[in-house]
Amino acid sequence: MRGFGYRVGLIVLVAFVAAFSISAQLKPATGKTIFRDFEGGLVSNNEFVDIRMANPHYPDATTVKTLDDGTVEFRLQKIPQEGMKAPDFAFTTLDGKMISAADLRGKVIVLNFWFIGCHVCRAIKPELNKFKTKFEGRDDIVFIAATADPPAEVAKFAKTEPLDYIQTAGAGFDLKKFSFSGYPRNIVISKTGEIVYWRTTVKAWDKFESVVRSAAERN
Repeated sequence: MRGFGYRVGLIVLVAFVAAFSISAQLKPATGKTIFRDFEGGLVSNNEFVDIRMANPHYPDATTVKTLDDGTVEFRLQKIPQEGMKAPDFAFTTLDGKMISAADLRGKVIVLNFWFIGCHVCRAIKPELNKFKTKFEGRDDIVFIAATADPPAEVAKFAKTEPLDYIQTAGAGFDLKKFSFSGYPRNIVISKTGEIVYWRTTVKAWDKFESVVRSAAERN
């Protein structure tokens, strides 16, 4: 009986494995890859890259799993700075005027942090200029570029490689308040002072634009 039971069990096991194998073959393998944010919403490949690079000094907590149909799903971690209150700042423009967070309360603030020796910062400038033109005539959105480089050097550099944001310099003290790592840094601050967008480079320009427009529509 023991031998008979063993043989029956073996037959059942073989049948189960065969059935599982056939079932697996019948399931369509999509070969797709999808990307989701921390809330489960679908994001583009470009936005996926932007989010993963938002804090290059943080351990990457992206999870990966294969779904039943063969789709590979990436789930991103939350960008911790988004939703936080932005630090107070007071930048000095190249013509010596002070521009502060308090002065701009009630406006959407689009920030770009950079420095002269940053090749990526320089490469993205034409795209930032093009991006800013999408909001021409809007007095409720302010674009500011800030660097720790000395004003005289920035003024000279701006003549050859202009950035159409309000240019500020000598901002090292206030830049440190943002506690970031990696340049360039692109940030959007809402009308009420919360950070709603926190990135280094930008590949998903459509997402960047939608965040700025959404922030401008809120009271």
